[in-house]
Amino acid sequence: MARQAKPRKTPRQERSRRTVETVLEAAAQVFAQRGYANTTTNHIAARAGVSIGSLYQYFPSKDSILLALAERHMERSFAAAMQEVGDKRSAPVPELLRALVDALVQAHQVEPRLHRVIFEEARLDANFRRRLDELEARAMQTARELIEERCAELVIDNPAIASLLVVQILEAVTHSMVVRHPEVLRTSEFKEELVAMLVAYLTGTQQVRKAKQAVRRTA
Repeated sequence: MARQAKPRKTPRQERSRRTVETVLEAAAQVFAQRGYANTTTNHIAARAGVSIGSLYQYFPSKDSILLALAERHMERSFAAAMQEVGDKRSAPVPELLRALVDALVQAHQVEPRLHRVIFEEARLDANFRRRLDELEARAMQTARELIEERCAELVIDNPAIASLLVVQILEAVTHSMVVRHPEVLRTSEFKEELVAMLVAYLTGTQQVRKAKQAVRRTA
């Protein structure tokens, strides 16, 4: 982003926090309706019912507003997934995976158009990319801990590789569905197939075991 992308100041009073929240909610609606290129700060201020001066007290540009929305969107998605992991940590593997997939799909369904604007239309700055990397690292660490805890139930040789694959599969598939096939994301069949794929990989159907053995023999 060429223009300043960081918020100008942090709201400390309740009234200021309400103003910022009103601006963010309005911006989410405007970005979703108009897209990144056709959205201006004037559009956002008008939708929020605040003066452009009030908006600029907190956000120097539409990029800074989108960055704040992106961070909020990611945090909510990550928190929902981690909540399910915590609640189902000791559940059978298929049940744990189903809860995780349900949480991720639900989080991505909340603002699908905004998700597309953030990740497909706008070019967020390096700070945002670093934030993405931090959340991904936390997700992989949690996945690795879960896999190591449940090793007796799994057919995993390398927890580090397995956690990387699980996180990347979940993120890549749900992102692709939001952006390109949102109608599929809403179906129960999609979630069932994704869970089945992960269960097969982690717990090892007979075919998966044979495939791994074949790979080892040819390595």
